[in-house]
Formats: sequence, C-alpha cells, structure tokens
Amino acid sequence: MARELQAFVFIYLPGETVAVPAGVFTLYPDDGIGRFSYGRRYLERRTAVPVDPVALPLGTRTREVSTNGGLFGAFRDASPDYWGRLVLAADAKVPPEALGEMDYLLRGNASRAGNVDFRTSLEQGEAEGGPPAFRSLRDLVKAAFALQEGGSVGPDLLRLLEQGSSVGGARPKCTVELDNALWIAKFPAKGDVLNYPRIEHATMALAKRCGIAIPETRLADVGGRDVLLVKRFDRKKTARGYLRSGFMSALSIADWDELDRAAWSYPVLADRMRLATLARPDQIRELFRRMVFNVLCRNTDDHPRNHGFVHGARGYALSPAYDIVPTPARPGVGTDFALSMTLGAEGRAATLKNALSLSPRFGLEVREAKKVVAGMKAKAARWEKHFRALGVSPADTEAAGASFALATG
Repeated sequence: MARELQAFVFIYLPGETVAVPAGVFTLYPDDGIGRFSYGRRYLERRTAVPVDPVALPLGTRTREVSTNGGLFGAFRDASPDYWGRLVLAADAKVPPEALGEMDYLLRGNASRAGNVDFRTSLEQGEAEGGPPAFRSLRDLVKAAFALQEGGSVGPDLLRLLEQGSSVGGARPKCTVELDNALWIAKFPAKGDVLNYPRIEHATMALAKRCGIAIPETRLADVGGRDVLLVKRFDRKKTARGYLRSGFMSALSIADWDELDRAAWSYPVLADRMRLATLARPDQIRELFRRMVFNVLCRNTDDHPRNHGFVHGARGYALSPAYDIVPTPARPGVGTDFALSMTLGAEGRAATLKNALSLSPRFGLEVREAKKVVAGMKAKAARWEKHFRALGVSPADTEAAGASFALATG
C-alpha cells in the first residue's frame, strides 16, 4: 500500500492570534499526491476563509493536487526552502534529503510565511517560544557560518535559527523581533565576495524610487558585518500577540508547478490576477514596473516564489516587493541575459523592447508603457550615486556596474 501521511491544518483567522483547525491534509509521498478536506465545524464558522483561495475554495468536496510533490500552493509557500531545510535537518541530526515534505511542514514553526500551521493532532497547542531578540544576532550570524561550513551548532542556537526556517530562500536568515515588529534578518553567506546585504538594501531603495512598493528595510552592524533587516508584511503586533496575514506566492496564485519553468510568465500572471480579481488595475501595472526593474538591475532570480500576494481587508493583493538583488556580471562579457519568467513576445530575453512588447496585458497602452519605462530608466540610471550614498563600497559599486548596463545605456 502507498504510504499515507496526515496533518491537521490550522489557520489564524483575520483579527485572531490563536489558530483554529481548518481541515485535514493527507499526503501520499510515493505518488506525489495530496488531498485536503475542510472540517465541518470550520465551514460553519461565519469568519471562515479559504486556506488557499486558488486551490482550496470553501466547501465539503475533498480536493486533490499532483503538482509540487503533492503540496497545495499555500502549503508549499509555508514550507521551508534550502536554508530552512538545512537548519531543520541539522536539528534532527540527519541530512536534508532524509526528511520528506510532511516532515518539513510539521517541523516548521511560528516564523513560517502566511497564516497556516500544521500539527500532528487537534490537541497540539501553539508552538513554544517566540522569535529571538535583535541582540541575539551576533551569535546567530556565527552559528549560521558554522552551519554552512558543516560545523556543529548548539541546540539553543539551532532553535533560534529555526525562526527563519520557514521563510523562503537559500541564503542564511532568521526572524527577529525589534521595535515591536518582526523582521527577517538576512546574513552574509559563506563565500560572499560582495556585501550582499548592503547591495540588496540599496537596490530595494532604488526600486522604491522607481515607484515600486517595498517593505521597510534597515542595515545593522553585527560584529563588523552588515545584516539586512526586512520588516515582515505578513505580521502585525497587537496587545494579544501577532496577527498573521495569509500569504501566497505567484507560483501558487498562477497554479504553476515548481518544475514547469516553461509556464512561468509575467503576462500570464497579470492575466491570472485580473481574472481572479486578486488585484486592482494599478497593482497589475505595478507588476509591470517590477518586471522592468528586474531588467534594469539584472535581477535574474525573479522566479515566481519571489513574487507574493498578501491577504488584507479586501482579499489577496500584490505584496510589497522583496528579494531584489542584481545578479553579478562582468563588463563586456555576456551582456545578453534572461529573466526567470517570460516577459513578452521574445520570451525571457531581458530587454526593454521585450518588456514593452505585451504591455497591454498589464493594462498599459504602448505609449503609456514607454513613458513608464523612460521614467524608471532615468531614475535607475543614477544607481551609482544612489549606491554610494547608502554606503556601498567603491569596489562593490564597481562590481555592480555591469548589472545596470541597460539602465545607463
């Protein structure tokens, strides 16, 4: 018989700081199939909302999925990526590949993205412990380096590092508490030859100048190293604790498989946003801005898990932009590049002409789109002065130069 693994799915409803059971998730890992059924009592709740508005609308029908290893979109978004899996596996004293998808869902904690939780029983309570305080960062940075080098890390520090285990991405990070808010602290990584935390901070600020909504970011000096702090937009502190907002990546909103890269497309995502009434027209136009900015700064890590949607008062809407970092390039070498998602008529070719080719799909007439691109390019062309004003070193600024070739050309 095929293996059958089961978890109870809990959800933090809008305005509530205690999760309630929503249904049962059954995973058949050998077949890559997942099934979910809402609980009757949950469906009777007046305030019930879907745990995944795309794949799991409210109703009594059992839903099945065979993409992404049998994980529904919102569940995959709540599961850790490379760094989180490394931390959780180290805590379990096994290699990351020894744990399955259900293991990672159940081992995740309160730091996970969004508003869902996974438990082994209905009686299981809230996850113990809160996020580490900002003052713990010095020890956490040292522990992250040790973990990347295959060294041992004490159980207490591993527990703290796990607070970043369910936030996506491959680079070391952790959720910390500072000024009555939660922040993702993004550390330097082993082998870095550039100061990526400071470069990302400067690039995000440049994106804001180009009309793109971003979360608040700060830089912190931790033991002589820069650490980037990104304020979480899916958490809000109240007197009763943290409220959690639902979160879904573009991968989930568009119902794409993580392995089916040929399907990933900005224009298709814009269509999905429009059809699902997930965003106002101005947000679809902002998606266009984000696509163009990724071209201007050579951010080739723009895959659909690096675009998100957050639940608010009027349902899901485009989240603030995140994880925008130039991909290093050498001057005069490989000047042509591609993004991770299709831009226009010429596929993934990262050119402004290609970005403009399907602008009506984003609710922009060609003339209007050209005006938007011209305005963004004019601001991005001043990237070097902007970087230096934010303390990016001359060497790192020079290294980033080839990445902004289209902005200055």
